[in-house]
Amino acid sequence: MPDSMTSLFDPGALAIVFAGTVLACVARCGWRDFGAALREASGLVVRRRFNADANRKALALALTAIQRDGSHRADPALPPDRALGLMLETYLRHGTLEALGNARRAQRALDEARRISAAQVFAWAGELAPVFGLIGTLYGLTQLAPAGAINPTATIMGAVSTAVLTSLYGALLAHLLCYPLASAIERRGQDEDREREALADWFVEQVARTAASAQERRAHLRGVA
Repeated sequence: MPDSMTSLFDPGALAIVFAGTVLACVARCGWRDFGAALREASGLVVRRRFNADANRKALALALTAIQRDGSHRADPALPPDRALGLMLETYLRHGTLEALGNARRAQRALDEARRISAAQVFAWAGELAPVFGLIGTLYGLTQLAPAGAINPTATIMGAVSTAVLTSLYGALLAHLLCYPLASAIERRGQDEDREREALADWFVEQVARTAASAQERRAHLRGVA
């Protein structure tokens, strides 16, 4: 078994497929989008998921401060989530639900565009990997008739091995790495969006109630006066 596994590893063939896929993907999408896709992929491992409890607590404390001090005087801590923090900061600065809604829509569009771009980069890589597997196969076939080889049989067998393994590596790279990463980025982003939007909807509803109550109190005080 170890010998058979060792025979499936060819550094040259792997380098042809991997380096060719990376370079072609960069040429198609650019270094900026490629780097952003790598950061999104690394976030699947090293970055914690959206913490609904921590963000809910921060929004609840912010709502209490707004109800007590008003939107312009309240100075609560922002939620750990960047999008929710921007939403709250915008409302504290402008004090209107319209500004809050605009901030939500803008941030949601940016997050969606970032997620789609990252997933698309890995989808392109999944398309390109089998292509460079085929290119490696063609390269291996060109080595079947080496000129002046000391051991022609060993050289031919090595060329055949490279030709076969590059196609294998291309398929494995596409279906075990690139396409799964694209799907994982999309799924993780959609899950976070659902949790974030549920908290944002709750916060907007509570703020709207607070604003309506404050308006009723002001109208009552004007009537009493």
